[in-house]
Amino acid sequence: MGETLVKFKVYGVDGRHVELEAIVDTGATFTKVPGFIASKLGLQARYEAEVELADGRIVKRGLAVCDVEMGGVKRPVLIAVGGDDEKPVVGYTTLELLGFKANPLTRMLERTYAIEY
Repeated sequence: MGETLVKFKVYGVDGRHVELEAIVDTGATFTKVPGFIASKLGLQARYEAEVELADGRIVKRGLAVCDVEMGGVKRPVLIAVGGDDEKPVVGYTTLELLGFKANPLTRMLERTYAIEY
């Protein structure tokens, strides 16, 4: 299977935004942006979570609330603030909140419905 890359916008506290390209990681809980992007947008970490990295290490991440827009859908989500040298990642909670799923065969995002059983 291949990688899915997407462009998405992250909005700051006063409407400023940046457009980023990121890999979609359906194994990642949170969408992550580099720290300098969060600072540029005036985003403040209001929460903290311990996350497990691919190499098994556990690190603490600050979580900020902001609007994220992808595929014409814009909603508030929690994003993890990474180090300045870390690449952006789109995690599964953002996909679910915005109504998308990753198709590993086409390497594209597809619209989906929220689940309410």
